[in-house]
Amino acid sequence: MNISLRQMRAFAAVTHSGSFTGAARQLNLTQSAVSMLVQQLEQELHLQLFDRGRTAITLTEAGRNLLPLAQRILEDVRQVVDGASEIRALRRGFLRVATSQMMACTWVASILGEFGEQHPQISVRLKDAVADDVVDTVRHGAVELGIGPDRPSGDDVTRSFLMNVPLRFVCPQGHPAYGRASVPWKDLREERWIGYSNEFNRYLERSLHAHGHDFALNTVSDVGFLTTALALAGHGRGVLVAPEYARSFADNFGVRFVPLRGPAVQREYFVYQRKGQSLSPAGAAFLALLRQRGGVPRRAAAR
Repeated sequence: MNISLRQMRAFAAVTHSGSFTGAARQLNLTQSAVSMLVQQLEQELHLQLFDRGRTAITLTEAGRNLLPLAQRILEDVRQVVDGASEIRALRRGFLRVATSQMMACTWVASILGEFGEQHPQISVRLKDAVADDVVDTVRHGAVELGIGPDRPSGDDVTRSFLMNVPLRFVCPQGHPAYGRASVPWKDLREERWIGYSNEFNRYLERSLHAHGHDFALNTVSDVGFLTTALALAGHGRGVLVAPEYARSFADNFGVRFVPLRGPAVQREYFVYQRKGQSLSPAGAAFLALLRQRGGVPRRAAAR
């Protein structure tokens, strides 16, 4: 059976107007076109929907029974069309994003705040996790977009460069580097380091080796989240290296973010997406805003 929406619209229009001529005006079609659409529908249904008199047409009993069903289908289609229009115009929809826990509560939170002001009807679902889990969250389809540092993505996840983030030395009050404008890596060889990601430690060591430094981090504490590492540093349990965007929490934990030199190091951050998956209008708009604002939050950079 091959029933079309045009046929059902013609059926409803003829019923509403009481004539093929009135339905033709309503649908902006010719009278013959409307008559043909109704005849095609009757043939597909194997039912006569109208009794055609010389002066008027009236619904048959079968037509009266089917009319509410046709009207319900047409109303559902109208709602689909209206809903699609609202989604395109960002008046409806969901934004699903994953990023690391610290980035979620600093830079990404500021971008989401701006996005929410622009598109208040979009519901946001933010998955905050350890950085190592961002790619898998994207891979499993739990989010449209993932934001995080360089991680192996495999063949089913694509990535695109977002921004470079400076890395800082983090130490507590009383540490020799606390009041300095910057600190060279050569002065940090004997430090007791707090680790919060084995991959991040390996990245630091590779970066230093690339600049001719034979440097190994002596990790004395190992935690799962950067916030915990900052808290331990504030209590004198060691020092760490952290991205610049986390500096907004320096006062909370009693630590200072000190620029590094010899070399200055930074980390590339990427946007991750499932390969072959189109972004929703909300996802595309948020990604565009991310690229416009790519960089360290101004509030954190000004401290």
